[in-house]
Amino acid sequence: MVVVLAGAFGRAHAQSSVDSGSLVESLHSDDVRWNASRAMWTLREMEDPPIDELERALDSDDWQQRQLAACALWRRIHPWALAEHEAEGRVTRRLLEVTVEGLRHDALPYDPVTGRYTGAYNGAEGFRVLVLHAHEARELLEAGVGSDDTQQQLLCAMALGFGGVSASAGVAAPVLLPHLRDNDIPEDAKWCVHALYGFGRAVLPAVLEAIPGADEQQRQLLRLLVLDLESPPVTREQLERRARFNTIAGSVFDPAYCPPRDECLWWVRYVGQGS
Repeated sequence: MVVVLAGAFGRAHAQSSVDSGSLVESLHSDDVRWNASRAMWTLREMEDPPIDELERALDSDDWQQRQLAACALWRRIHPWALAEHEAEGRVTRRLLEVTVEGLRHDALPYDPVTGRYTGAYNGAEGFRVLVLHAHEARELLEAGVGSDDTQQQLLCAMALGFGGVSASAGVAAPVLLPHLRDNDIPEDAKWCVHALYGFGRAVLPAVLEAIPGADEQQRQLLRLLVLDLESPPVTREQLERRARFNTIAGSVFDPAYCPPRDECLWWVRYVGQGS
């Protein structure tokens, strides 16, 4: 009991001595190595993080500070990786805006030019939380589909599909459908075919229109999509029979109907480089 109390007292004392304003300021891009990473870890471990100050940092004129503040806020709102913390905070319009902004290709979490690592996976983490809030972020995600950044285009289109925003099928399908083709981007077909399925029957016209000009891989996946959308599998036997259309995923029978099992979006870095 004495040890526990001492530990609790130590944590309370340490947190009371932390200047939360300085922590949020340290998220700003500067010439001090590792200070942003240290501030991120401290903010993540704090029992009473400065939510209001982090929300104000979303309006910073510094890209890194905005993105790291958004990451810190989301980790409190959806603390799936932080079981010891309860969810807290609110999903504001500005938080959604900064999160969609962070889907662009940028120097986070690692900048190869400076060699700096922040631990903020704003693209991958942003995609996952936007899937959960796709309907309320629909306008922002649709705008991102029209971005001049190919990574942002794809992640916004995928978030709309994974989030089941059927009304956005016509906006997102033109970005997702080409990724079903055989190309040099690993994993994209697996994720995009499931995103397309997420739109439901609203995406059928775009799928049918794409079939005549499809290559062999895309044609098989489009046929699979049509079959799944018109007659979803209801038994394991039906699901297994759909494997004849599947040449892209070894872990599932039907990559359109079944979500990808991979947790990491590492392959997105190749978007714009593949052909």
